[in-house]
Amino acid sequence: MTTQSTHRAIVRQGSHSTVEERRTPTPGPGELLIAPESVSLCGTDIQIVRGDRDDPSPIVGHEGAARVMEVGTGVSGFAVGDRVVVNPTHPHDSSFLLGHNVEGLFQQRVVIGASAVGGGLVSLLPTDLSSARATLVEPYAVVRYALSCLARETPETLLIFGDGLIGNLAATLARSVLFPTVDVAMVHRTELGTKWTANHLPYVKNFAVDDEWERHLTGSVAVLVATHRAGTVASIDAALRRLGDRVVAVHPIGGVPAKATSDLLPGVDIAGVRQANTGGPTPPAVTTFTRGSQRVALTGNRGVTNGQLTAAATALTFAEDSIDGLLTHRRGIDEGTALMNTICEQRTRIVDDELVIRLVVDLNSHD
Repeated sequence: MTTQSTHRAIVRQGSHSTVEERRTPTPGPGELLIAPESVSLCGTDIQIVRGDRDDPSPIVGHEGAARVMEVGTGVSGFAVGDRVVVNPTHPHDSSFLLGHNVEGLFQQRVVIGASAVGGGLVSLLPTDLSSARATLVEPYAVVRYALSCLARETPETLLIFGDGLIGNLAATLARSVLFPTVDVAMVHRTELGTKWTANHLPYVKNFAVDDEWERHLTGSVAVLVATHRAGTVASIDAALRRLGDRVVAVHPIGGVPAKATSDLLPGVDIAGVRQANTGGPTPPAVTTFTRGSQRVALTGNRGVTNGQLTAAATALTFAEDSIDGLLTHRRGIDEGTALMNTICEQRTRIVDDELVIRLVVDLNSHD
């Protein structure tokens, strides 16, 4: 039985979101009713709410832990009270993309459909992983997969475009996933972003977009693009144009516009390359091209496997406390909705002179 007949949900209407009471559904055969604990607002969520994407779900959110509240008939392996994480990307069913075309986690109760449950997209979480840190499970797994793709080309320098959570998380994990000696550089959009990374990750070389950063990078370079989707192709172009044949690998981890192409990569469907790695296959699908005398590997990914998610959860359980510094703003549902509206309506991650690396909204959290 469900514990309540209604629940609170953050529902978007245009670029503005409000907290509404919604009727709590009962899970059907093969489904699970879950209660999200804490959920973080990622860059894709922001793009959807702003209207930069046409994803139809009125409720976004796909990064967070939840507890099982009710188990539909025919479902095995789960019990009421289990802590779970939901893989938001179904590699074989495009009708399930959590928070995009099905209702997401920014609500106190949500039904996970039979396709996702039966497809193994719901995995158990460690009981001692905090609710807030659990919001990092999906981005942690995605970033680690992206870095593993770049590691195949043994770069001497990692160049990151984008200074949001994904970019800073990549900088945090770079020396453990790539090589202990790899140089890490980041191209920032804002002065506050530069200051934040410099204060929290002192080994990173920080640059503004217009700096002559190409003069300060050593050896072969792998490029990780973690910008919003409108900046993806421009970032790839900037790296290829300014670094020439020093680039050995390129991996867009953020959004990519449909049919995106670059004049510097004639005939290459950048979005298609990323799409080929839906679900985080190993080894990844790779498209190669030549720049001068250099062979360049182009990958990209959209989502990861369940195994990669659970491995990320385990790693986060034992990670140093410094990882929590990425979660800069933690709010309740009402305060979180207000901050979400400021970010989305004013199109800024700088609020009250502070950079919002990641907003975490507590929905049913007890820690």
